[in-house]
Amino acid sequence: MHSIIARSIVVAGRAHVEMCAAVLLCAVPTGQPMELALAAPAPVADSAAAAVSTPAAALTSEDSSLAEGRLTAVQMRRPLQQYFARFSDDRVLVRRVAQAVALEAKRQHVAASLIAAVVVTENTTLMPEAQSSVGAQGLMQVMPMHAGRLGCQSDDLVEIESNICHGTRILSWNLRTTKSSFAALLRYNGCVKGTNTPDCHRYPGRVLARAGRVRQEMLAAYAVSPVPAESPRVLQLAER
Repeated sequence: MHSIIARSIVVAGRAHVEMCAAVLLCAVPTGQPMELALAAPAPVADSAAAAVSTPAAALTSEDSSLAEGRLTAVQMRRPLQQYFARFSDDRVLVRRVAQAVALEAKRQHVAASLIAAVVVTENTTLMPEAQSSVGAQGLMQVMPMHAGRLGCQSDDLVEIESNICHGTRILSWNLRTTKSSFAALLRYNGCVKGTNTPDCHRYPGRVLARAGRVRQEMLAAYAVSPVPAESPRVLQLAER
């Protein structure tokens, strides 16, 4: 097995922070520390990304988003399983949900924390056979009209993997065609005009708050240790 090391890129001048990459990744043997070098703080781009703080330094919203994006699907599974286990005692179900979320996150380039938050917000008890009063089905409450039209391997919306595939593709499309994750989530919830669901305008806030907590837990799967004073804004992360 391998853990990941992130090495800093020196960025000259605060004005160039947003134009430069923050980290580079390379594989090192498990057990060696992983260093994540952070550039100067950038403006918070989205409340979906929660900050992870330590006594020595703090991850900004953008930093934590980048850090989550560099986790592999395999690395995501354990913290996702731990999160979903709070909503179901069915270990097989929890494992399948976590694996499907991690896989589709990488396939569709959507944050796993956001997918997980949609799953739990839509289906708090993680019941694959759940159906809403308007006919939405499964874990991500996908409308039947989408079944089989999005390139997923199955059109069965009750099947865990198929439902998460369909739901993530719809979410991905909304993220690409709207100006913010807030607007994308309104559209996902069918709240374009705010009339389909009572108080549906609150839906994005609930999802993004959950996504922030999930992201914190995913990043906390790595131990964060203080760093020497002469090494400013560097986090040393060692895999537990």
